[in-house]
Amino acid sequence: MGDFRTLPINSLEGRSDVSDFYRNSVVLITGGSGFIGKVLIEKLLRCFEVRKIYLLMRKKGNDSVEDRMRKIFQEPIFNSVKQNHRNICALFSKVIPIDTDFDQDQPVSEKDQQLLLPEVNIVFNVLASVKFNEQIESALFTNVICSRTLFELASQMPNLKSIVHVSTFYSNCDRPCIEEVIHQDIPFGGYENILNIFEQLNDSEKDQLTPMILRKMPNSYTFSKKCAEIMIQKKYNELPVAIFRPPVVLSAYREPIPGWIDNFNGVAGMCIPILRKKFYCARSLPGNPSHSVPVDFCVAAMIAVGAEIRKETELPGQSRSVPVYNYATDRNNVLWEEYSKLAASGLDTRVGRFLGQYTIINTNSSIFRQIFVWLFLLQALVADLISGFTGKKQRNLSLAKRVLALEEAACYFGLNRWTVRNDNMRRVWEQMSDRDRKALDFNIDRLDWRDYFKTYIGGVRDALTRRKLRKD
Repeated sequence: MGDFRTLPINSLEGRSDVSDFYRNSVVLITGGSGFIGKVLIEKLLRCFEVRKIYLLMRKKGNDSVEDRMRKIFQEPIFNSVKQNHRNICALFSKVIPIDTDFDQDQPVSEKDQQLLLPEVNIVFNVLASVKFNEQIESALFTNVICSRTLFELASQMPNLKSIVHVSTFYSNCDRPCIEEVIHQDIPFGGYENILNIFEQLNDSEKDQLTPMILRKMPNSYTFSKKCAEIMIQKKYNELPVAIFRPPVVLSAYREPIPGWIDNFNGVAGMCIPILRKKFYCARSLPGNPSHSVPVDFCVAAMIAVGAEIRKETELPGQSRSVPVYNYATDRNNVLWEEYSKLAASGLDTRVGRFLGQYTIINTNSSIFRQIFVWLFLLQALVADLISGFTGKKQRNLSLAKRVLALEEAACYFGLNRWTVRNDNMRRVWEQMSDRDRKALDFNIDRLDWRDYFKTYIGGVRDALTRRKLRKD
């Protein structure tokens, strides 16, 4: 269970089923401006001969969808494509942004529908709100209602071959073993009833009801992702759809740029104290596995799953169980107690590597953690006072509060542990040709974590630098 290494080597070296599946295809992506979405776009453009990529995007501020797409292509992860492609304008012209508003029953215009519906073959639904403690209504809207609207659109596509819905490994984290199964134990008769009830309540009443709705689920994010899976099984199981569940997604390992990341959600944010040369105390059980994967491995697995769906042979109109792919393993995980040492291994100096490994400690003691929080905030406050006297910007306290809030929301995942069933995901790897395995290496059990972390902290530093330049 949970071991990619036990699988036989595929003898079909010359065949490339995945590449053949994507060749000349038209792909539709939601969430293309996000962390995973950008890597997915880059990978499809660089490695697969897709005909078009439609991006469902919304306007943001004064930026049109075309402006937002141009900014995506200015990201450093597209440098390799720009340097190695003869006609980069022709390549980027394959990517077409579609002005989208999921607040409406029809998220795209009639004109755009006429463009999309006959052409789209493959859909990647990466759109999600990853705010852990968002209000239930907001989380359900983004993670369930928007997905439902997308699936309504997809159900009208006559040439549709595959839909990959990106969920999360933690959608059933109220169970000790995460199986490749959709569990339908939502209280109050489901998400629609919950939304109807919330329409009748004031904010105080909603706050009182929320724990009863979440039950053993730690936050609105995991709860809403579970609701989305149930919605897909109940209403859209006749579509060629599969649910893909990644765990914590980290910076890139090998491609497009080793160490690249564009956000500080999750572990990346908690590693900022290593760069700031500050002591940090995280709440977790040190011996628990982190269940993490690099973003390039995650995207490779998504692409492989997309090609796998089309192999199903159920008769049209026949009800089916939506397949679930747990992209996680029990065999090769970084333990929480190892994170600081491994992250510090990428620092520039020998002294930094030695001291950095002791920067972060892990504890499950709430008392010890609270003492640390007071000291951490006091340290940041003093640093801001010094910055104020010297005429520099006072950012330490606000940064410290963001790191603490992020870690507090995520500590549930460090204080608990799960076992994994990943038979479906292993079968995808088993059935791939050797050529596909080279193009889409997502075998977590062969991942060398020590080698991976050589570029990890440098990637976090680069992301901090880019963010500072944008603000300044």
